[in-house]
Amino acid sequence: PDPVLGKGVLVQTTLWGNLILGPTARDTYKPEARDMSNATVQEYILSKCKELVPYFDAKETIHAFCGARAKNSRGDWIIEHSEKDKQFIHAAGIDSPGLAGAPAIALDIVRLLQGAGLKTPANLAFNPNRAPIITPKQGMKGLKMGALGKNDSHGAADVDDQK
Repeated sequence: PDPVLGKGVLVQTTLWGNLILGPTARDTYKPEARDMSNATVQEYILSKCKELVPYFDAKETIHAFCGARAKNSRGDWIIEHSEKDKQFIHAAGIDSPGLAGAPAIALDIVRLLQGAGLKTPANLAFNPNRAPIITPKQGMKGLKMGALGKNDSHGAADVDDQK
């Protein structure tokens, strides 16, 4: 991780062979991070990706995304009762590793609500086992992932995709 530009960069492939790059996060309340140009941030991400995957070609990028990460001035997650209504729970500023912590956060919120007097009877019809949703893709058709003939619908990456 870079002390100014973020928490680290990753490179991973999708099921179709595309590369996903990033993310990086900047604490925009810090002037050295807030005042960086978009080009500087992009150069940083691409340089880190090239360290991880030297053959990566930035010209083959098909999409770019951006977003905001939850931050607050307390320096920690906020999971607490509202001062006005104890059965209203604030769950805010939940940044990394919030996704991994989500099940425990949910249990904590239920405990807070129960402590505030909310009745939570067991749902006897609830099934905690959920089958995965798998949607098979039909090859690479329609994906544009680089130069003509390189892992796209005109290339030879998968003969069955040409049908």
